[in-house]
Amino acid sequence: MRAPRRGTCCAAGEPNMLKGQHLQAEQEESLSLSSAPQLEARNLSVCTVGRQALAALLATLQMATAPMAAQVALPLPAAAVLNSPNARIARSADAALRRAIPAFNPDVREVQTKLEDVAFKLRIPQRKPWQAMADDVGAAAGVMARPEKVMYGVPKGSEETAQALNASISSGLRGVLGAIDAKDADKVSRRVADVLKDVASLEILQAPGLSFIIPDMFASQPRLTGRATVEFIVERNGDDSAFVDQRGGGPVRQARLGITLDGYSAPLTAGNMAANVQDGIYNGTKLNASYASVLAGAGKLPGKLVPLEILPLGEFDPVYRSTLDVQSGELPVLPLSIYGAVAMAHASSDEAPIPDGYSAADEFFIYKFSKEQAGLSGLAFDEGIFGVCGYVTEGLELVPQLQSGDVIVSSRIVDGAEHLVRPSPG
Repeated sequence: MRAPRRGTCCAAGEPNMLKGQHLQAEQEESLSLSSAPQLEARNLSVCTVGRQALAALLATLQMATAPMAAQVALPLPAAAVLNSPNARIARSADAALRRAIPAFNPDVREVQTKLEDVAFKLRIPQRKPWQAMADDVGAAAGVMARPEKVMYGVPKGSEETAQALNASISSGLRGVLGAIDAKDADKVSRRVADVLKDVASLEILQAPGLSFIIPDMFASQPRLTGRATVEFIVERNGDDSAFVDQRGGGPVRQARLGITLDGYSAPLTAGNMAANVQDGIYNGTKLNASYASVLAGAGKLPGKLVPLEILPLGEFDPVYRSTLDVQSGELPVLPLSIYGAVAMAHASSDEAPIPDGYSAADEFFIYKFSKEQAGLSGLAFDEGIFGVCGYVTEGLELVPQLQSGDVIVSSRIVDGAEHLVRPSPG
């Protein structure tokens, strides 16, 4: 703001008055110089009064708007970050599946939390908090040094596997600490990811099964009481193109996709899909690919439905036949906003109306999430309205290569079939 010249003022209504004063001064040039100090003093007096009036007005406005400002005060930056979907929701299939495991052993969960804190701090640009990361790893190592607590909850017959995981985690933590000492962010990231996989395996070993009771109205439906992995073999149809499989070292005619189904968060949805695979429902099914998803299975089980099932963050059991209000902060444990998310499609029929809150029991899709499909929060616009039951965890690089007309030639449950419960009809 430009400072007012001496003898002038910025208050409203004063410029015209000062103009008259200056004209009068020009007409009185014949007066003696002794009158000049009086004119200047008069102008300064006017400016002083104007400044005082303006200051009083600003003070009044500030007092009047103080209550309003208190009502619309923004949260502190730290609180805003903690409440942001970007900080609360998983951004990878590994993270989502890991956080979906029921926390049976609090000591093992503490190790997981400390390592996830390290992974989060690695995102800080420029000067990374190396000492804070080292403290987190040290705390995790201290927990692992108490095997009697870490091994709590391991079922009989699995002690040897748990001990091997315990040793691998402890060794991995030493590797993470070495990478932190070297301030090698890439090595820290890779080693943390490896250790977290072992931690998740130990947690699954300790998980007793479902931590909630499925409603009686859905008791007749198949359910998955843990984890299962299903495999799809997809073949090109009608052209000479091939898949580029990085695992196979070159072009291949068939693509192998591995999908991890999570019964901990979506027992009915995951159980329905596992049962379909077990029954061979998808064998011979053609894919329908678009820029946003890959669909399969439509029309295989006409009239059969599965309830929409979503487990919100912070809740103990899923919400059935109801979507989440993401804009109000309701977020799913298994987000759709991850490339390779697997969910059942919404049910539709030309013959009879579909009850609200149900999905198709046959048609599933693989979601090809991208930032272009996301809002300002970084979440998909469709977040909270589909029941995600798992993620593509093997062959993810093949998903963008899938085309309409490609055929699922075979499918099977690779592991976890013992967790599939199929109630007897009637």
